Amino acid sequence: MLAVQPALAAGHGPDGLVERTFRAANRGEGRIACGAAIAHWYSVDLGQAGPGGTVGAQLWFDPAGGTVYLLNDKQDRLPVEALWCGVAGRSWATRSLVDLPRHAGPAGTAPEIAVECAPAGDRLVCR
Repeated sequence: MLAVQPALAAGHGPDGLVERTFRAANRGEGRIACGAAIAHWYSVDLGQAGPGGTVGAQLWFDPAGGTVYLLNDKQDRLPVEALWCGVAGRSWATRSLVDLPRHAGPAGTAPEIAVECAPAGDRLVCR
C-alpha cells in the first residue's frame, strides 16, 4: 500500500535561515496594501497601512541558496517568488514590485528590505 505524506519541499522552521525584515512606508494620501506571491497562483496578504503608516513582515533568507521565505503558522517555509505593494483594494492592478535581494550582506547578515511608497499616476511606486 502506498502512503502519501504531505510534502514540505522547502523545509520547516527558521534553522539555517537569516531573519530579514520587510518594511513599506506609505508616503501617499490613501491606504496601501502589500502582498507576496508564494506559488503559481497563491499569494499572502502582508498588510495595509494608512498615510504615514508602515506595512511590515518578517521574511527569512537562505544564504546557501538565496531563497527568501515566509513562515506560516505551522513554521512551513513558503518560498517568496515576488513581493509588491499597491493601492489598497486594487493592489495587484496598481502594484509596484519590490526588489528581493538574493544574496547575504557582510559577514552573512541580510539587510532590511525597506521601501517608501507613493502614488504616481494610477499606480504606486515603491523605492
